[in-house]
Amino acid sequence: MRQNVYLDGDPGGPWMGHALAEVGCIWQGPVHSEVITRAPGEIARFLRWLKAHGEPGIEAVEAAAVKAQVVEIREVAGFGQSGSAVGIFGPDREPATDRDIDTAVRRLGYARRDLHEAMAGLPPDALDWQPPARLSIHDAARPALRPAAPKRTIRKNLEHICRAQVFYLSRVLGVDAAQGALPEPWPKDTFACLEWVVGRSVEALQALTRQQRSGLFQAADPAEDWTARKMLRRFVEHEREHAEVVRRAVELRNAPTSGMHPAGRSPAPSK
Repeated sequence: MRQNVYLDGDPGGPWMGHALAEVGCIWQGPVHSEVITRAPGEIARFLRWLKAHGEPGIEAVEAAAVKAQVVEIREVAGFGQSGSAVGIFGPDREPATDRDIDTAVRRLGYARRDLHEAMAGLPPDALDWQPPARLSIHDAARPALRPAAPKRTIRKNLEHICRAQVFYLSRVLGVDAAQGALPEPWPKDTFACLEWVVGRSVEALQALTRQQRSGLFQAADPAEDWTARKMLRRFVEHEREHAEVVRRAVELRNAPTSGMHPAGRSPAPSK
């Protein structure tokens, strides 16, 4: 199996790999050489993830069967910081088809399922538990996404997912149209808001016009080029990233020996 690989990242790291033929297939590393080395294994891992979610027409393969070829590398200053620009690649510039939209929406649903599974059984106060920044969450068993140490509470991560989706829509639709697709006030309940936003976002994606599907849009704040295909993949990639961040935050909170303290409370000082 041959897969083209695309990289974007800050010259000093971090870097992200993308297998754009399989929307949502991403992995991260501190240097681009590591991302390149890990490409076959991460692509194989992603195909297993798709198969586990029932994606039609997917066959799981071993990493040794994947022949990954790097075809584009984009340096993006500040990459990895919240709100920073991200790369645009050759395939992003192709017009988005009905199939592209259907695939992205379906895989967004898989990532949302992962997000809900990660939070299953959490008590209400767990949403506001603050992960201690000193704890690393690099996970050798699940290295594909390797998010930085959780800096937000789970609730803040969920709110960030909602804000990111209206941000992505604004890159192609424009700010006013994106806000019109998700008008305020949003539902106050965190989980109700999460589902309302993704539902309205999917409706907007499915209603993209021919011009929006094929155009190149110069967005501001940050200044970068966007297309419908770039927007579609970022919906899926970002959801997968934050499903993993939330999963790891829950894991850290539940760890019996990690010094966790609920609802953001710090341990009492020793006397």
